Amino acid sequence: MNENVYQIFSPPIKSLEDYGIDFQQALSTPTIVSALAKADKHHLHWEELRHKNWIPEPFAANKEAFWTLLRFKRFSESIETPIKDKNGTFYQINTKHYAEFLHIIDKEMAGNFMGIRPLSEANKKQFIARNIIEESIASSQLEGANTSRAVAKKMLLEGRKPTNYSEQMIVNNHQAMLKIEQNFYQQDLSFDLLCELHSIITHKTLPENMQGALRETFNEEGEKLKIIPWSNVVAYVTPDREFVEKELPRLIDFANDKKNAEDNFIHPLIKGIMLHFWVGLLHPFEDGNGRLARILFYWYMLRHEYWAFKYLSLSEKIKKSSKQYAMAYIYSEQDLYDLTYFIHYNIEKLQLARKDFQDYIKIKVNENQVITNEKQEKYQFNDRQIKLLHYFNQEMEGRINLTAYQQLYFVKKPTAILDLKKLVEKGFLLKKKMGRNTYYYPTKAVSSFFEF
Repeated sequence: MNENVYQIFSPPIKSLEDYGIDFQQALSTPTIVSALAKADKHHLHWEELRHKNWIPEPFAANKEAFWTLLRFKRFSESIETPIKDKNGTFYQINTKHYAEFLHIIDKEMAGNFMGIRPLSEANKKQFIARNIIEESIASSQLEGANTSRAVAKKMLLEGRKPTNYSEQMIVNNHQAMLKIEQNFYQQDLSFDLLCELHSIITHKTLPENMQGALRETFNEEGEKLKIIPWSNVVAYVTPDREFVEKELPRLIDFANDKKNAEDNFIHPLIKGIMLHFWVGLLHPFEDGNGRLARILFYWYMLRHEYWAFKYLSLSEKIKKSSKQYAMAYIYSEQDLYDLTYFIHYNIEKLQLARKDFQDYIKIKVNENQVITNEKQEKYQFNDRQIKLLHYFNQEMEGRINLTAYQQLYFVKKPTAILDLKKLVEKGFLLKKKMGRNTYYYPTKAVSSFFEF
């Protein structure tokens, strides 16, 4: 450990026997088992655990012994990851406590849109655009972009050119996010793609010869790059370039899901978080590594068809707890290479992002219902006509004819004719005759009818 790096305090590693602990007996005592589970639920470090008053006897007066037991338990249940420290030690993870949330991720974020009723394509595009803007701003602000959210958002929405370094960072991040959302997520990760993403992120914020180019081990002053997350605190000194060059191909293989037969299954969300950590650990470029790490997480989730991540801004939550973010790295690096600290932090922030977005959608859906009711009254549409507009709002490529309308809404031919005629007159449907058949197609006005 470099003596200039901020170091967390933790009691010296001892054996359980040094404390007179019977490991098997302790793990079969209900109160102790419960306390261990509570400590793991929040994956507490010693700096947090030592202040808790719920540690049971016989450990209440000897919390260091409880910490030793907790560490042994964690280590015994962990699996080794391919992520290696510059000293050659592999990081460990233990994700059993996240099984329920990972199940929710599988169920809601790749399928039914977080339990919320289906949204129109227009509204989905609106929410995706909103999130990409929020993520681009927050991720850049995390790395020092000194521009208010309101000014940055207006700049991106209006397409205004950036006028300073901070605005350029945000525009760059926005461009990278758009490219991933549009087509980069379909590509395997390669060294060239990694460098291209870095070049986009650092356009006009780094000299051209540094954009997409691996950093050197030492700068012009002969010093290694130091990570200083808050005032005068060195959290990390980056590894040698030779180590980075050796590890990047392994990171790329991991990102592309290349594995050996003996490798453990790791859930895609956990893998995405591990990629995030790995880029931060290697710090392969002179600047922009944090933004690149968070963008790679986004790329990986979309690549594995977790589409709901298009709507969630992880960086916006991280920005509100940036010191905890740095500490998640530090705990992982300094406490027996336990990467679970970083995984736990990110899952907590994703849970918050998911809940906030669900709440936001529900508010907007309710607002939309009010707007729909107002428009229904304005146009004097009946419930059948509103239901048809709802259908076309989901299926803008759809069509309907008179017979289908009668069967869908259980009305006779004269009523169906009047309903469809009024929708044509108000500009919501386009009537087309094809041979003997007449079809009705939605116009762009349908989407505007339901816009938030």
